[in-house]
Amino acid sequence: MELKDIQELMQVLKKEDLAEIKVRYGKVKLTLTNSETVKTVNNPTSVVKKEVKEVTKPALPVEEIIKSGNVGKIKLLSSKTGTVVKKGQILAKINTMGIDNDVKSTVNGILTEILVTDGSAVDFAKELFKIEV
Repeated sequence: MELKDIQELMQVLKKEDLAEIKVRYGKVKLTLTNSETVKTVNNPTSVVKKEVKEVTKPALPVEEIIKSGNVGKIKLLSSKTGTVVKKGQILAKINTMGIDNDVKSTVNGILTEILVTDGSAVDFAKELFKIEV
């Protein structure tokens, strides 16, 4: 088996988007593996490796939106934008038929926006707070 034959097999592997090709040519066993980061050709006499560098994009700030779990009137608890909040911290209470239900932060982060006003009526799944993680 010549280098030209191996190169043709590599092109087929890439073109057909196959994960692996195994070929036996006489006493030679050849395994071609295709992956996103490393492409290898295994041959008892030689090993050829190609590495592909991935370009990483800068991480964008992740934003978590806290939504209402109930219907009722909301009471904000000393929540101000720019405040550091911790997971499980109570941000507000929703009064439903005389029963107060806590609205808790689901992540650690910074409170970037309050989407409701104190004492306003909220519906189920209404967006209440935005927290930058």
